[in-house]
Amino acid sequence: MAFLHLNKVEKYYGNVHAIKGIDLAIEKGEFIVFVGPSGCGKSTLLRMIAGLEEIDKGSLHLDGKDISQTHPSKRDLAMVFQSYALYPHMTVTENMSFALKLAKESSAVIKQKVNDAAEKLDLTQYLDRTPKELSGGQRQRVAIGRAIVRSPKVFLFDEPLSNLDAALRGQTRVEIAHLHRELEATSIYVTHDQVEAMTLADRVVVMQAGVIEQVGTPMELYDYPANKFVAQFIGMPSMNILPSTLFRDAPYHTTEVGIRPEHFKLIAPDQAQLTGEIEMVEALGNETLTHININDQSQQIIVRQHQRSQLKPGQKVGLQWDTPKLHYFDDQGLVIR
Repeated sequence: MAFLHLNKVEKYYGNVHAIKGIDLAIEKGEFIVFVGPSGCGKSTLLRMIAGLEEIDKGSLHLDGKDISQTHPSKRDLAMVFQSYALYPHMTVTENMSFALKLAKESSAVIKQKVNDAAEKLDLTQYLDRTPKELSGGQRQRVAIGRAIVRSPKVFLFDEPLSNLDAALRGQTRVEIAHLHRELEATSIYVTHDQVEAMTLADRVVVMQAGVIEQVGTPMELYDYPANKFVAQFIGMPSMNILPSTLFRDAPYHTTEVGIRPEHFKLIAPDQAQLTGEIEMVEALGNETLTHININDQSQQIIVRQHQRSQLKPGQKVGLQWDTPKLHYFDDQGLVIR
């Protein structure tokens, strides 16, 4: 049996069916990321695992034990919240040791665990400070340290980086990945940011409207999406979707064809399978994103080039594509292999 197993779990809020029979098996030591648009149920599912939301149907097993009805404090899980949730009047040491004191651990054990966690998180010099004296990134590390000292079986992260600026998000993401490897922990991480999902996860769980659309490694989801939703949600910029009538060799029952921005090639219009007019050029230094209007200006696609471009808005261009890289979808949005 998996280390953590969700068996057909469901959640209702009145008449709203928020979580719809989720089945998921998580192995010991895995880093699992729940990702999806706002309102898809990813945070609700995390809170059900933590015990902060009741499981209305189904069961939850941790290390072979049914914990579906177990009190949150007895589940051997530790949660890191988006809001840090630190006690403002307590020092870093007091914040990190609070749960251990409630558990009546000895002073020596508490001191050792806090010092070890502080060293891992580069917080040793801040142990006597209060949260208001720390930066946002330091506060988030204190929140992570508070979870580490409990030595839980599973770490739960609820969008822990969303309050940080872009530079700090990148830095803290690296720190979390390093910490996961060092602790050999089992971690479940919720985010709406697909960059976090793709860079942190062993496996990504893509959710929409309370159901799991697909589970797989980041590259499995990128290269072999199960449906149009996953294809467009994973990848930035998102996959271009075009009508199948533009593709003579599309399989039977194909209604739409997906092409990643990097699988287009810009060529002279008179040599092209498809032509369009440039709407905008994003020169980003390491790559160029060209927005092109096609189908008599009714549809826009994005082409990614890993070189700089001299093209300008208003120019006509031709488009060519790498046929083996095409993704075919039926009228239900499911992939046709």
